[in-house]
Amino acid sequence: MAYLPAEERRRSIVDAAVVVIASHGLAGATTRRIAEQAGAPLGALHYCFRNKAELIDIVAERGATMLREAFDDVDPGRGLEATIRDSVSAYWRWVQANLGLQLALLELGMWRIRQAAEGESVYSMYDAFGTDLLKRNLDLAVKAEETPPAITVEEITRFITHRFDGMILEYAASHDRDACRRQADLLAEALVLLALPG
Repeated sequence: MAYLPAEERRRSIVDAAVVVIASHGLAGATTRRIAEQAGAPLGALHYCFRNKAELIDIVAERGATMLREAFDDVDPGRGLEATIRDSVSAYWRWVQANLGLQLALLELGMWRIRQAAEGESVYSMYDAFGTDLLKRNLDLAVKAEETPPAITVEEITRFITHRFDGMILEYAASHDRDACRRQADLLAEALVLLALPG
């Protein structure tokens, strides 16, 4: 087994954790399985990370950062319609390029929901995964146009986020890129019709 510098080893273990969580779920993401996927000795995993929880947190942080970067080209100054269309397009490109990571993030979200204390709301966890950025861009687009949408920015944001949760599962199950792309296009069309006054 070749020697890898510590930072490169950490990166390879995080990559392996994404693959294992996506394919085996969080419960099946044992440190042994992750180390095997990374082609690393089990000791390397324990050397690079304090514990499995730290590794899982890093997977979530990586996913949140990458997802947010997917929206870098969305320009709210172009107005509400363009922002809706560009946001849906950016989200779909992200899903296609990062399906394994997105499945791992969904799995982490489900784990968080299951672990929540009675009565605890964990809905805000969506904020780190683009919801706050999506809402901010839509708010800026509305300000740029100076005309309120027919439905609230909150409703538009939730519609996009919730529809993509379903689309991720559909794409993972079918791998039918054309059908899912069509669903993304229909989502954008529906939201434009719902959101634009008149």
